[in-house]
Amino acid sequence: MPVARALLAKKLVDVYDLSQTDAAKRMGMSQPAISQYKKDIRGMKEVVFRENARFQEIINDIAERIAKGGIKPGQMPGEMCRLCRAINPEDIAEG
Repeated sequence: MPVARALLAKKLVDVYDLSQTDAAKRMGMSQPAISQYKKDIRGMKEVVFRENARFQEIINDIAERIAKGGIKPGQMPGEMCRLCRAINPEDIAEG
């Protein structure tokens, strides 16, 4: 889910003051990917996800846990699945 990864990357760098390299390591991806997310080159096409309160709540929780070391890179796929399962399609349609 590129939108979620983009939001997480931005939050880790902007809110938790992690370097792009550190955010990339914690998320299990490359620094260039984080850079592209930060520049809105990829992952930010769906405004509905950025404006959905429930989606943002879960993104904030995941970002905080990553920043505090509570989520390791190998756990990211499970966290992304948790995020997808928590989102009700009707909520997304409402924005």
